Amino acid sequence: MASTTHEPTSFCVVRKEPLLVKPSEPILCQDDLSLSSIDNRYIFENFTHTLYVYRPISIAPPNGNCPDPVSALRQSDPVSALRQGLAKTLVFYYPLAGKIMRYPDRSLRITFNTDEDIGVPFLEAAVLDCDLSSLNYMDGEISSVAKEFIFYNQPPINQDKEPYHPLRLQVTVFPCGGFIVGMSILHSIVDVFGAAQFFKALAEMAGGKVEPSVIPVWERKKLTVDIMPDEEKEEEGNNNNSQPNNLPESQHLSSELINECVNISSDGIKRLKLQLATEMGDNVTTFEALSSYIWRSRFKALEFNPDDKTIFIMLIGFRDRLDHPKIPKGYYGNSFLVSSPIFVTGRDLVEGPLSNMVKLIKETKNICSQPEFIRCSLSLSERARSEIRSQVLNNRGGVMFVTDWRGAGIREEEDFGWGGCVNIVPVPHNMTNNNDMCILLPPLRLDNSIEDGVKVFIGLPKVAMDKFKQEIHALHK
Repeated sequence: MASTTHEPTSFCVVRKEPLLVKPSEPILCQDDLSLSSIDNRYIFENFTHTLYVYRPISIAPPNGNCPDPVSALRQSDPVSALRQGLAKTLVFYYPLAGKIMRYPDRSLRITFNTDEDIGVPFLEAAVLDCDLSSLNYMDGEISSVAKEFIFYNQPPINQDKEPYHPLRLQVTVFPCGGFIVGMSILHSIVDVFGAAQFFKALAEMAGGKVEPSVIPVWERKKLTVDIMPDEEKEEEGNNNNSQPNNLPESQHLSSELINECVNISSDGIKRLKLQLATEMGDNVTTFEALSSYIWRSRFKALEFNPDDKTIFIMLIGFRDRLDHPKIPKGYYGNSFLVSSPIFVTGRDLVEGPLSNMVKLIKETKNICSQPEFIRCSLSLSERARSEIRSQVLNNRGGVMFVTDWRGAGIREEEDFGWGGCVNIVPVPHNMTNNNDMCILLPPLRLDNSIEDGVKVFIGLPKVAMDKFKQEIHALHK
């Protein structure tokens, strides 16, 4: 079933002075580290924030025997376990302990200027007057409270010259014994796969392992390419940034924007996929079915004019799609591309068969997954870095970006004494008011009614959000 909106709960967060957690062993690399062509793009130089929610558990084991002293300490004090685990993890992920800055040639580099600067800012916080259950374990509407669990400062205004930390962590404990880990990490350093790989390593090291199950690999030169010859610039006709200047503007965008996680049951997904497969005579993936349905539902909820254009853009990973160069296991840099945009009129989207949108998505995915397209995309990334920073289009609702986090490993057992997290929630890079990104996520672990379903993270004006959820409810009838 679609998630229910809960009234925001008032609470007080008490924060300690932040610490700089240093690697538990001296790092060997002192030279500046270069990033890849994708990493260097200005559009990715923003922070991705993610909340990992852990519910309280009983310290006593089922057999009633006394727990192992180390395990008992870890369970009773998650902050210390994570702080110590972070120090050990940074021995392997030492670039995250450095600082990042953009050099005169507009490339980003990790620098280790002084020993005093090496480390990751770490903040311990506590909520004194409410339990995690009162916040529905951060499921549902999260705009009003999510920022309380993120330790985040904007990069310096003159970030082209001033280095800053690419990673920050906040651990917030609750009276019930549950806690939230808020991770803020620079998108230029990792994609969702890389961020999940790092967090899993952090949980493993906090749980007592001596090394991560996946050893990280830097090797950013693997995805550093030369700019293609000028005669190939015609490829830019399909550039990721090709967007019309007359995008529609929803009448609802003047109202407050909220971000919410909306749940879709497995039964609703199965019915939708069966209907589309019957229309098309072809198999339909969950991503194709849901992204097309969400696109239509969002357009209807925003009440655009049917004659307006709308744009659909996917973020597509290519870790397993390249043989030359082959991306090694453990690579945690950006390895995805922004698809060519799909342009349709609202009338075609809303009134035509939904299977038509699925066909367009299938065709675009196929084209964008070809090695030659990936190579062109890398080259365009390198050119975008070397040219003057372009103005980012102020999206007024006409563009929808979709990304799928379900296969990134974010739902693997991050168990260091608490049995794994029960919820994972993205927080917009500007903390609230994000209305263009849609993320497909695993559902809340505590709700059996949506087991094997999908959680949709989306930002909309409040009036439009209510209409959007009505469209999602229709899948369950």
